[in-house]
Amino acid sequence: MLKRTFQHIHGIGEKTEKRLWAEGVTSWEEFLNSPRQAILPQWQRDMVCGELEKSFYALERREARYFTEKLSPSLHWRLYPEFGQRIAYLDIETTGLICGRSFITVIGLYDGERPRVYVQGQNLSRFAEDIEEFTLLVTYNGKLFDLPCIRQELGLPLDQAHIDLRYPLATLGYKGGLKKIERSLGLEREGPLALLDGWCAVLLWQYHEQGAEGALETLLRYNLEDVIHLPTLLAFIYNLRIQRLPFALPSIDPPCPSEIPFGYNEALIYRALAETGRGS
Repeated sequence: MLKRTFQHIHGIGEKTEKRLWAEGVTSWEEFLNSPRQAILPQWQRDMVCGELEKSFYALERREARYFTEKLSPSLHWRLYPEFGQRIAYLDIETTGLICGRSFITVIGLYDGERPRVYVQGQNLSRFAEDIEEFTLLVTYNGKLFDLPCIRQELGLPLDQAHIDLRYPLATLGYKGGLKKIERSLGLEREGPLALLDGWCAVLLWQYHEQGAEGALETLLRYNLEDVIHLPTLLAFIYNLRIQRLPFALPSIDPPCPSEIPFGYNEALIYRALAETGRGS
């Protein structure tokens, strides 16, 4: 899809892109091979040709950020699957829900094959080295919360390209919290895990610090439940968006989430629910 995108070029918006597609100019190659077919003034055709040469160069060098810096967040999904080989799906837990007034307790990372966790007081510092493996980060609401928190607390630039699924999902009519959206798409969690939220995650860390058995394992399970569903959401966005295009593209098979290597303590879950006023 990326090589059919023109909105990353200055002066080309949604309407002009659709006009190009309607005239049969549906890819970078088609524009460069027959620029006179494009319904654009000569100066703009020349400019677009130059920008497309730069785009090919950036794609060849796997510079995903070149495109995310030029596209609106609602269009970042178009980098998938061209940059799908080195994606890190991320989610964090903190001691509070306001960045800058709390610290990170857990970072969950998923590369599509193996989930990893980084825990405060154990191996959190290792995240800085591991995240360098990836060229593209995928989160839900990470633009406003997860990435700023990581940058501030760990001092990392996190200058990889970033797809925040919140924005393309909103353009498709899916708004609200991640778990609400997951439920609407049939992505269920096991047993009482489906009842947990961010405040419960804060309490689970407190229970862990107090020595409660199974609290950390439950928190890690909760975190990774968020992370391993992100690839499915990205595939859902991609498949739904390409159905609305005036040309055919192959759909992406939704990935099968990996097994999470952590259990959970049901009693602690209901304790946290009771403390947040949602106990039965």
